[in-house]
Amino acid sequence: MSHKPEFSRPVAVRRIGASGLDLTVEATPAECAQIARRLGLPEISMFRCKYTLTLGRRDLVSAHGALAVRFKQTCVRTLEPFEDMLAGSFAVQFVPEEHFEESAAPDLEALDEIPYEGESIDLGEAAVEQFALDLEPYPHAPDASLPEGLVISEEEAEKLGAQEAAAQKVNPFADLARLRRKDS
Repeated sequence: MSHKPEFSRPVAVRRIGASGLDLTVEATPAECAQIARRLGLPEISMFRCKYTLTLGRRDLVSAHGALAVRFKQTCVRTLEPFEDMLAGSFAVQFVPEEHFEESAAPDLEALDEIPYEGESIDLGEAAVEQFALDLEPYPHAPDASLPEGLVISEEEAEKLGAQEAAAQKVNPFADLARLRRKDS
């Protein structure tokens, strides 16, 4: 990893043990502001993730997380910020870098794998990455509506497209006639 994550919570793999480990990681207000800036959000007021970690063979760590984030994002319809909440669960597997293999054709049913170097995994960065994946790409406020006339039916759109295409069709002989008139 070339950059220092905004929200880093490293956990030593040896702490997990045979019985597993339950941990909660929470971002400070300053870290919330840095995460918001990274993800292009106006604000993050709360960022928390509860993890259940289990250690497997060859230092593979299975992590089940419950993510809760309170944040503001910009509505694509009104361009105004609105408050939102994301709560969900996810599962990832931390794999020692020497055992990590990127596949040309990823298995969409398999757990996401995150390579790690050294003796610790970063639960904070994993939570931020999951949040980024879960964000709505075109967010809109629940009460946002488009002004009248901006939304047209599919039939109206096809009709307008056909009219524009007809207007753009140019008769090559009409261009020649126009050129002749300019010459005379």
